Amino acid sequence: MSLETYLKIKKEIGSKATLIAVSKGQPIKKILKLYNEGHRDFGENFLQELSEKKAQLPADIRWHFLGNIQSNKVSKIVESSHMIHSVSRYKIYKLLVNDLSEVAANILLQLKLGSEETKSGFSENEILDIIEKHDKQSKIKIKGMMVISENRIDASTIKLQFQQARGLFEKIKKINNEIDILSMGMSSDYHEAISCNSNMVRLGTVIFGKRA
Repeated sequence: MSLETYLKIKKEIGSKATLIAVSKGQPIKKILKLYNEGHRDFGENFLQELSEKKAQLPADIRWHFLGNIQSNKVSKIVESSHMIHSVSRYKIYKLLVNDLSEVAANILLQLKLGSEETKSGFSENEILDIIEKHDKQSKIKIKGMMVISENRIDASTIKLQFQQARGLFEKIKKINNEIDILSMGMSSDYHEAISCNSNMVRLGTVIFGKRA
């Protein structure tokens, strides 16, 4: 792990985007290094790992849940997370708004980009439908969208996908004025994401190095 790389990326991003340091598979000591630099937003993909780290680390860390959401773990994920980026199925959305409606939670809807079968997420029309019908009085707050570009595509195609996502983001902001987050860009494509107006990037290995 190189603090020099982290500081360089922070400077490069500046105020354009919030940096989520993806700490999945990384040891506590590496997280503390960034924490001691003033970093507070960290991302995890698995509930057990998130819960264990949260118990050992300072309480003012904002934990972002980025992984696949199992329906039997939704309430625990809500309990443990400042924001849930990966709401990608109606079943999970319905659980949140129907069964956990008394619990405050910030969520992002995941847009499926391209046709890659391994990627989950809603279509553009599904996201528009959810946003239009969502009860704004609900404690479950839709704060925006999360996207992951397809694997094995070139930079220009990634940019086209991110431009598509940005277009939808602009539409849903007009429907719900609480929406203000476009979580888009990872270690391999955050430059393209920021050029397409992403305001939240999720960077792991480029900051922390290889996972343990």
